[in-house]
Amino acid sequence: MKKSLLILGIVSLLTSATFAQTEPQERKFAIETDILWPFLVQSTRTHFVVKLWQKGNLRGDAYVGLNIDFPRDRETEGRFADYSMASGYRQYFWKGLHLEFSQTTGLGVLQNHVTTGKTYNSFDWLVTGYIGYKFEFARKKLYILPQFGVAGVIYKSNPWPIYEDETLAKQVGETPFMLGSLRLGYTF
Repeated sequence: MKKSLLILGIVSLLTSATFAQTEPQERKFAIETDILWPFLVQSTRTHFVVKLWQKGNLRGDAYVGLNIDFPRDRETEGRFADYSMASGYRQYFWKGLHLEFSQTTGLGVLQNHVTTGKTYNSFDWLVTGYIGYKFEFARKKLYILPQFGVAGVIYKSNPWPIYEDETLAKQVGETPFMLGSLRLGYTF
């Protein structure tokens, strides 16, 4: 009898722990892509995101992804394209409010330069800082992430002349620029 009660107790304990897990699993991963860039700047960027840590409203995410600038003509340079890897860190401060730092490294290709006619292949390194807000919906499985930031190329292995305007009179080189982003994401 004692043996039967002991076995019944162990089986009850194991099955109750298994069936009592009604709380939903925490979502730790996401896939996100920019939904405006393909239309506005002929680029695409897609990330795989991992939640690193969370304590209350504070949270840190890291991501890796691909960035492709499809070939397009730039009036002060030539026909430009970029094929690169992106990585970054997103720090949440309050609900969806966050700051993000990212870097993109890869091959920049400029064909038919406006003054030299040459093709330039360059290893480029771009850094970006964003501020944004994450809006979650559909039971927190989907989100929209509008962001605004500043970016700049900090290294170019084979630089080419970049001009101030279409007159091609004054070379200016790489300068920081403002950019926006609207990413659509799915968490799992």
